Amino acid sequence: MQRDNTSEIKKQIEDRNYKWYVLSVTSWQEALVIENLQERVNKQGLADDVVDYLCPMVSEASIKKGEKIVKQKKLYPGYVFFKSRMNDKIWYVVRNTPGVRLIVGAETKPIPLSDQEYQQIMDQIAQSQERSELKVPYKVGDIVLLKQWDFKGMKWNIKEVDSEKGVVVVSVEMLWRLTPVAVAIDQIELAS
Repeated sequence: MQRDNTSEIKKQIEDRNYKWYVLSVTSWQEALVIENLQERVNKQGLADDVVDYLCPMVSEASIKKGEKIVKQKKLYPGYVFFKSRMNDKIWYVVRNTPGVRLIVGAETKPIPLSDQEYQQIMDQIAQSQERSELKVPYKVGDIVLLKQWDFKGMKWNIKEVDSEKGVVVVSVEMLWRLTPVAVAIDQIELAS
């Protein structure tokens, strides 16, 4: 006796609530994956089911030629988030989108982010936007070489680091005395 499993197969995955899911995607192609996913979702008439896409970005500051430059950096390179209802058709469309490697946590059924996990990600993005902290690769006590001035090539010890201004204070010998001098971080390099 053969049973008709068609109705069971159609309803293997059915979640009518919108939840966030995580995709592992080809690195450096996150924006392209989102574009491909949006296009496929629209062609399949699933735009009401997949409602949001996210590749979390954070601000990162650096100093170049004495000026502070803020760049956007991916918080999770190689991952894309999407907010969706979930059913077999959506799961099929998403996992077969070019650039998508897998839905994180899913072998037979996609597992959404918990509300707490999603909130942690949003908090991390918000904190980053509030303060674009300058990444200074030096610390007090490092020995550095000055790249210019009369002291070019000489080794000096870092006494202070001011990441807000993008400068370090080194002790330079002038007139037989050690004198503190503020130097932009792009004017020094670690001594080898």
